[in-house]
Amino acid sequence: MARDENDNTTRTQAIAAELAAEIQSARYAVGSRFPTEPELRERFGVGRHTIREALKLLTEQGLVGRRRKTGTFVLATSPVSPYVHSLRDLKGLLDFAETTQLEVKHVGGVSADTKLLSGFDDVPPGRWLRVAGLRLVRGEDAPLCWSEILVPERFSPPREQVLASPKAIYEEVMAHNGFKLEYVEQDITAALLPAAMMSLLGVESDSSALLVKRRYVAHTGETFEVSHNLYPANRYRIRSVIRQRA
Repeated sequence: MARDENDNTTRTQAIAAELAAEIQSARYAVGSRFPTEPELRERFGVGRHTIREALKLLTEQGLVGRRRKTGTFVLATSPVSPYVHSLRDLKGLLDFAETTQLEVKHVGGVSADTKLLSGFDDVPPGRWLRVAGLRLVRGEDAPLCWSEILVPERFSPPREQVLASPKAIYEEVMAHNGFKLEYVEQDITAALLPAAMMSLLGVESDSSALLVKRRYVAHTGETFEVSHNLYPANRYRIRSVIRQRA
């Protein structure tokens, strides 16, 4: 029985590798529809489970995305590697803004009770500048996560400055207000990707995710930025170094 399982696993990996090579050779263009499960079963002479597992491997690599009722589409010609975030100190946390870039999709003023801020249950009342979009690792095309960034309007630089600056938004806010960063509070929870995010991030339905919440606090004790980053679970890892206290 174990031998049969191993054979199936090897066959699945071989099919996934062959299809990945064809995607990388541009046999299937980015954005085009990928062959259906029945077509792939007939081509390789295997069962439904083997093909679904092979497609799952391609999806985990970020090469294809499976959309309910519409099929499978090619998302990229090279695999997406998980973003590994090493955390030793505050600099390690803030390096995230230097190694990634935000492709802004929405920007505007919002209030704390708007439906746009679903999930920001701990945001104080008042007006906020909301910047939201896809975050990508610099030099890569496939999205890493969906980012939502909120800045209290009283602390916000002009929107044009925020959007045009190559710096991270928190850096612009600190410079605009003369703030020094006191600490960053981080909370990580398991979640499911909302349906609206699946096609944007190129993942299957009912995909698990990681929600990383951060709150930036100035030396004055005031919160000057709150961010939510929602990752497909296979695209983000945190590596921490934990030392014995002397």
